[in-house]
Amino acid sequence: MRSALPLFILLASQAAPALAAPAVGVDERLGEVADIADVVLVDEEGQPVRLGELMDRPVALSLVFYRCTGICSPLLQDLSKAADNAGLDVGEAYRLVTVSFDPGDTPELARLKRDATLRRMKKTAPEPEEWRFLTGDQASIDRITQAVGFNYTRTEDGQGFNHPGVVVFLSPEGKICRYLHGQQFNPLDVRMAVEDAAVGRPRPLMRKIQQLCFAYDPVGRAYVLRTNRIILAVTMLFAFGFGIYLVTRKRRDGERREDGDARPGPRLAVPAPHPPLANGD
Repeated sequence: MRSALPLFILLASQAAPALAAPAVGVDERLGEVADIADVVLVDEEGQPVRLGELMDRPVALSLVFYRCTGICSPLLQDLSKAADNAGLDVGEAYRLVTVSFDPGDTPELARLKRDATLRRMKKTAPEPEEWRFLTGDQASIDRITQAVGFNYTRTEDGQGFNHPGVVVFLSPEGKICRYLHGQQFNPLDVRMAVEDAAVGRPRPLMRKIQQLCFAYDPVGRAYVLRTNRIILAVTMLFAFGFGIYLVTRKRRDGERREDGDARPGPRLAVPAPHPPLANGD
């Protein structure tokens, strides 16, 4: 029994780090404020940039590494396609920010990835400063990934990473508003996520209608059509319109009756008196 105790302690000590290590995936922190505005990264030209400077509008944050041969390239390709078809002006309505979680990535790699990604966008054609590709040291990377709940690990050979595919939408105040998961993105999902991240800003009528008709499903991790709200809205609209019709018709009927009472009635023809008959007739 005593001889087995040291072996048990040794095995437990080796297993403890594995148990403590976070699983690969995303711990969603919707509604929390990501404390990353003061994080300083390096841009595509090798110049320092503070994340807070890029958060003057909603931000779609993607976490990848530029030498990835797995899901990172498809994720960026489809994100560029969705952003190109979302009907929003990249740079004005929101900003795209991609950060490498590999401290070994360089500004040169970031610039190459940026240029290749922007070339695919035909409709919006954002300027380079409207979609930033950044790198940083391990401490800065940890600040960002921990703030948004992004968990990853290195592969056994140390040459790559096991990581999720996700885009995180942040408000200008850094509030985490939406997560879109996967490697393929619906342009409408991107548009609605940006709208959710722009809370507090005036919205045109059509965007308010979109917010009424669509909702974010945290289980399915996508935007879904609110059929019950649409049916309710159509029913209320019909009832409102029918009520206006009844009131208008009643008012018109009343006006017609009033006009009829005020007009003189038709004159009846009074026959002329018959002349008196003569005697003997």
